[in-house]
Amino acid sequence: MRDELPHLLAQLVEDERRLHLAGTRSKRDIVAGLLHGDFFEIGRSGRRYERQHVIESLAEEMGAQQIHADGFSLSLIDSNSALLTYRSWQFNENGGMERLTLRASLWVKTESESVWRLRFHQGTPAPDS
Repeated sequence: MRDELPHLLAQLVEDERRLHLAGTRSKRDIVAGLLHGDFFEIGRSGRRYERQHVIESLAEEMGAQQIHADGFSLSLIDSNSALLTYRSWQFNENGGMERLTLRASLWVKTESESVWRLRFHQGTPAPDS
């Protein structure tokens, strides 16, 4: 499994970034396909959000700013679960970072489909640069 780590990192980063794109976020079926059936999130606000709420909220977003992300790191928990950590932000009108957030996503490979799905996500506010 360790030999597959670079490929898995690339795959999960791509899937995570898809969730950052307005074109993906607005499509319930795509978001639902990326999220595990038992998905939940602890948002930047500290509130817990269930899967269906996240799917509906993302689909209804209007005019959301583009999300930027970097510093991706992957830790294998076992052969069917991996922790992806990174930071995200948006740019303000002056070009400075705002809403800097440290993020953690738990991805699990479903036994029935052998597909990686996002099981849990948490965003923690960090001081803006």
